[in-house]
Amino acid sequence: MRVAIVGSGRLGVPLGRLLSTGGHEVFFSDADPSRVEAATAATAATGGQARGGTPSEAARFGEVIVLAVGWEAFRAVSAELGGALSGKIVIDPSNPIAERDGLSVVVAVPGGLTSPQHQQHVLGAEVRLVRTFNTKYSKELLTLGTVGQRGGARADMPYWGDDDAAKKAVVPLIEDAGFTAIDGGGLSKAR
Repeated sequence: MRVAIVGSGRLGVPLGRLLSTGGHEVFFSDADPSRVEAATAATAATGGQARGGTPSEAARFGEVIVLAVGWEAFRAVSAELGGALSGKIVIDPSNPIAERDGLSVVVAVPGGLTSPQHQQHVLGAEVRLVRTFNTKYSKELLTLGTVGQRGGARADMPYWGDDDAAKKAVVPLIEDAGFTAIDGGGLSKAR
């Protein structure tokens, strides 16, 4: 499967490495188009098995788009990509956490929604959102996924979504990344 990762940072790079090792075509980009070197470094981290470029190139490339950006950047990145995400499966690994003065703080999700319900609202109904890869820290994600890919014990990786076909399409990505896919239900259940 062609997987585009927008956000070549703490989560995007290890996830891209796992998916590349799992046999998928990976395209890295950074949420900040001026940081092309981040996508280049992410590509190098896969041993040259991935490609890199801009977020708009990533959106055109991917059958599945991973928005591996922070909670507060999600809206701006979504707006920048706009119609390029229409009809695509988008994986949201974000959690409502921001950094303030070097500390992580929980951000209130508006409207009494779960965070992926809010992100679905931000993206629009034409985007097929699946929430996953958000329950492990980035270093833990790479370590656990690598163990699972090498035949060791597989950690659970829950996923949520309101589009059953999109969820079904994401399950092989979770499993190829070295995890056991666990259906958590709809986006309203992702607390």
